[in-house]
Amino acid sequence: MSAKRSSSLARRLLLPAAIVGALALAAVGVWLAQPGEPASPASEVARRMAGERWYAVAFRHVPIGHYRTLGAITPEGDFEFRTSLHFKLAGDGETRMEDMLLFQRRPPHRLLRAEHVAVAGDANKRIVIADGVATIWDNDVARQRQLALDLEMGDYLAVEIWLAGETAQVGDSQTARALSFDRLAVLRDRWQLLARDENGYQVANDSRSSTRIVLDADHAPYRVQMGELFTLQRAVDENAAQAWQRDEPLFGAVAKARRVAADRAIANPRQLRRLVVAVEQVVGVGVWPEQLVVDVASNRRASVDEIASASAATASYPADDERLVDLAAQAVGGIDGADARTDALTLFVHRYLRYRDSGGVRSVYDTLRDRHGDCTEYADLTTTLARAIGLPARTVIGLAYRDDEFALHAWNEIVVDNVWRGVDPTWGLTRLAATHLPLPSANALAAIVDLPFLRFRILETGY
Repeated sequence: MSAKRSSSLARRLLLPAAIVGALALAAVGVWLAQPGEPASPASEVARRMAGERWYAVAFRHVPIGHYRTLGAITPEGDFEFRTSLHFKLAGDGETRMEDMLLFQRRPPHRLLRAEHVAVAGDANKRIVIADGVATIWDNDVARQRQLALDLEMGDYLAVEIWLAGETAQVGDSQTARALSFDRLAVLRDRWQLLARDENGYQVANDSRSSTRIVLDADHAPYRVQMGELFTLQRAVDENAAQAWQRDEPLFGAVAKARRVAADRAIANPRQLRRLVVAVEQVVGVGVWPEQLVVDVASNRRASVDEIASASAATASYPADDERLVDLAAQAVGGIDGADARTDALTLFVHRYLRYRDSGGVRSVYDTLRDRHGDCTEYADLTTTLARAIGLPARTVIGLAYRDDEFALHAWNEIVVDNVWRGVDPTWGLTRLAATHLPLPSANALAAIVDLPFLRFRILETGY
């Protein structure tokens, strides 16, 4: 995998989820009061939060992007929310993500329309949800899905309304509901009040306990802190928020962030059943553990939540598209049984695609059209086809051993008999040896940034 591709992979798979997932409370901007409209807790809170806001986005104090919120009342009197996120990790282009939510003017302020745009390099994704239909464009490929969403502005602003009511006590929690454009569903998120005083509030997300948001007295976010890695800080104006564009991209200084050397070669790597390596790190963020252990014999059971997440048709994995359903059926033919189907599907994708270091960000539809790609395209197509035939699957990013070193790579895990089973369609492996090391599940982007500062020492090999 090339250095350019490794930065693109990090940008596509890691940063949007980390940043956007923590901005649920940062999505309200300026509101213009509409005389004669009935007041509601949601509309009152929205008006109290009036004002366009700009935020600077940083990774470990390195500026990488900006975030903007803006709201308005349309000529029809409906409430409109707009947000935009711009960031850049490498020299191969800026990523832009824009969302719009339109809520009905009168209580209960039901969601009327939602739009999402994501542009990264040559990839352009757009989603429009209106009148019970979601239309998804991947560049020039469009598809539709019937979609009934039950979302009101009061759900969306539930935490702000809760704080404005003055009944919340430190330690209490509140649930909010938000639209996931990737899952095409309304998801629940729970927030806990950590502190409050005359200057504002501090809340944390129960499902991301390391994420904390400081809100001012008007309930508008002032600072978002995600562990020690990402920071979203309110800026005084547009120029201050966009100062990052004058700096070197984060990955511009770590072009070799794709390989890790080992102190010795591994004999017969495809027969390896157990591997223990010591992680030696000179400098860096420090998210890697001191040891990594891979044991093929350890069956990792899939939880109910994991299976549900790995079964869903999403904007990234369009497993409900008829063309992909038909291709998946072609891949497995009349084969029965999850184990045998997993083998057939892995080998099908291995033969169906030609390997090419594509660079940039590509969708499953790009891969389907061109029938080529690198490891991420192989893995994403496998994830999609597996889900299309009822096999829960996910794409895994990590390091794989080849040619006496560990290189950044993508492969798959598929649920067979309630156990995660690894396969590698790029290399045509239906069973993985102990040579594939997933990135630390938390702070995966930081783990990639640290790669140039790592060295692995082989402690144990078992066959």
